[in-house]
Amino acid sequence: MAGDWLPPKEPGEPEWAAWGTARLDASLRRFVVSTVVAVLVAGVFLFSGLPVPAFGLLALAAVPGYWSFFRARQADAVRRTGWRTATVTVTGVSTTGTAPTGTAAVRFSDGSRIDLRLRESGSAVRAISELPGLPALVAGSGPGAMTVLIPPKPPWREKPVVFAARAGTYRWLPES
Repeated sequence: MAGDWLPPKEPGEPEWAAWGTARLDASLRRFVVSTVVAVLVAGVFLFSGLPVPAFGLLALAAVPGYWSFFRARQADAVRRTGWRTATVTVTGVSTTGTAPTGTAAVRFSDGSRIDLRLRESGSAVRAISELPGLPALVAGSGPGAMTVLIPPKPPWREKPVVFAARAGTYRWLPES
């Protein structure tokens, strides 16, 4: 239920919400197209009598296939719950290794909070880490399908930053 993860929906759509949803949809389309093309080319190799490249290509198609499933789940959660305005502080992003690490401390406009664990940590996410109180939009539900969108802020960031996260905690109201 979205009530456990996000505060009640605000009237109107926040600025940049449509851009964030479109970005997730475009990412989903890229992964789906990559998977379909890889499977079709593998079929051509297989029917041409080249089974080794065909099976190798099918194995490679599993990667965009996995990301297609992940992005579809994420995009569906965003469409279902909508975006909420918040401020985000990203901390503990690893600059080494490939596994994403780090936490996004989110404070919603109603005063409630939630901690999110990063699912991806590209260079844009590393660049915004340790900056306190960044304006952001948060959408999604559950521990596996949360999304954070940080709008651009010239001159520091020319492009918005979108990253996937999973809920590390339920949403709570801090004690006064």
